[in-house]
Amino acid sequence: MVPRLQEWIVRSIAAGAFAKRADVLRFAFTRSSATTLAAIALNFLVYELFDQIGLATAPTDPLGDAAVTASVAGPISFLAYYFVGRAILELAISRDTFERMSRTDPLTGLLNRRAFTEAIAALRVPYVIAVIDIDRFKLINDTHGHSAGDKVLVEVAQQLRLALGEEVVLARLGGEEFGVVMPDPGREEAISALERARSMLENHIFHVVGGELSVTLSAGLSRPGGELGYSMLLSDADRALYLAKAAGRNRVVHVDQLAVISPVVERMPQPLAG
Repeated sequence: MVPRLQEWIVRSIAAGAFAKRADVLRFAFTRSSATTLAAIALNFLVYELFDQIGLATAPTDPLGDAAVTASVAGPISFLAYYFVGRAILELAISRDTFERMSRTDPLTGLLNRRAFTEAIAALRVPYVIAVIDIDRFKLINDTHGHSAGDKVLVEVAQQLRLALGEEVVLARLGGEEFGVVMPDPGREEAISALERARSMLENHIFHVVGGELSVTLSAGLSRPGGELGYSMLLSDADRALYLAKAAGRNRVVHVDQLAVISPVVERMPQPLAG
């Protein structure tokens, strides 16, 4: 009985049967009405059985007796079903909240890495992946404090969303690193979208305790593909990001540029971390 009840509750929540308070009232009214009718029918059945064995006689006023039964069974069953419905509604809200929290970065409100990979798995068209990293973020924390660093992360997330639009999948992968997935718009268009975000962020002023600061970003962009698989495209984007850092930061590098830029970078002094 208990497993079946649990299964029914899970199915009801999944179907959205308890999404709002009106659903609870509807549930309580329909179930209590059915229960009240069943109570009236059972009342007459019991009287009939008792009359057969001589324990009691049928009521002389059936309608009045039915009204009394309804006036007792109706409110009691309505309250019982209402509280059950409220409990299921709260459970549904808690489940949705937990699911949303498990997929969301609590600081920036963007998707987290888990939700990022799930979103990629759901794509059925060729796509590109970009990995974005805030340049010298550790220096911001060391100089201005972690609260300033958190503020920068939040505003960077907002700036990226403004620049890239709602149609892309945007996530915080961890630390100061962000991930972007977009249906492949073409090599130049993808680079232009990231350059737009880079430029917007470069010109944004961050107001933190103790003053103002500006930040830049470096980004690595994969080649299009979907059939190559998420891991391969992410690896491409990571390699391109590393090259963007090594080449001086504040730039977007496509993975196709590795063969051209790498020999030049190898002759340059290695940058500090970040």
